[in-house]
Amino acid sequence: MCRDVIAACRPLGDVNVADAPGGQAGAVAAGLEQVREGPVGIVNADVPCVTTEELEQLLAAAPAIVAARDGTTNAIALRRPEDFRPLYGRRSAKRFERALGAQRLDLPGLVEDVDTWEDLMRVADRVGRHTRRALKVRA
Repeated sequence: MCRDVIAACRPLGDVNVADAPGGQAGAVAAGLEQVREGPVGIVNADVPCVTTEELEQLLAAAPAIVAARDGTTNAIALRRPEDFRPLYGRRSAKRFERALGAQRLDLPGLVEDVDTWEDLMRVADRVGRHTRRALKVRA
């Protein structure tokens, strides 16, 4: 899934995969230390249906967020990297929306995150080529 997210991001510029101690907020903050200007997009790795076009829409709307079905946050567009606030967790979309003055976008490929096998099966017909290949190997 992460490879599909990276593939969707790559045409838009530099891609930084953040993986650092401190949970999601710590990893994102560490990744943003390397970014000098915006807009900047922050996209979770579990959205295998995301498209480059949706990411363009997200960045153009900065500050903006895309919430998951459960009220957490799947993607954020910031005007500047220093605008990031560590607000992840339950109902984080509302917190990010308020703190950033962000508009909430409904972009299907970013709304559909995969937390369970059932989630993956629900979106299997729309995932990117990397996830599709992994599903064929498992079958």
